[in-house]
Amino acid sequence: MCGAHLPGVDLRAYPPHMDQLGIDRRRLGTGLLIFGVIGVVLAGIIAVALVGGAIAARSLDDRLLADQERIAASLTRLTVSMDSLAITTEHGSGTLQATSETLSSAQEVLGSIASTAVSAAGALDISLLGSRPFAGTSERLGELARTVTTFQEHAGALAVALDTNAADVDAMTEQIRLLKDQVNELATRVADFDRINQIVGLLTGGIILGALLTAWIAVGAALCAWVGLRLRRRPAV
Repeated sequence: MCGAHLPGVDLRAYPPHMDQLGIDRRRLGTGLLIFGVIGVVLAGIIAVALVGGAIAARSLDDRLLADQERIAASLTRLTVSMDSLAITTEHGSGTLQATSETLSSAQEVLGSIASTAVSAAGALDISLLGSRPFAGTSERLGELARTVTTFQEHAGALAVALDTNAADVDAMTEQIRLLKDQVNELATRVADFDRINQIVGLLTGGIILGALLTAWIAVGAALCAWVGLRLRRRPAV
């Protein structure tokens, strides 16, 4: 840096040459002093930042490894939970499918009952000697047939809806299992990541190199400030 060779040099032997070159010693000294002071201040700021980084980097590898283990364990627990959820939804799909089949069977039974009631109502709607002794029973059977037919329609609609929901639940189960496989793969990658020590080593090396560079800048800036101060204090010849 500027002035690094000057501690062993007597500056009093050189003022005439500076005057001949048209250099104002005090102005040059002021410039070197300001430059050196700014360099020292910047070096101090950088040094404080490096010290803070070094403090933050203490045991960083152990902390990162602990965080890595916690993240991997959490992801593993998440895969177990997702697997349980997939099993639950799969069972729910089976229940919906079985219920849909049961309702379909009930729909067929209700259809048979409605047909039987209609036939019985027609058979009882007879006239004997000008009277209809079973007219009331026939009407009640006809009403029962209409009610059973309504139940049959509702059972059929509900069976279709449950079958559709069962298909949706099956699709959701597949999506859950696919996502579980992806999370499991991520957990494996996190657990197998083994470059934390290398990263911390590079960070520590960078801090050391930064400290050496800062020391070099501080020494050069201090020398420039010292030379500038000496030039300002030398009287003009």
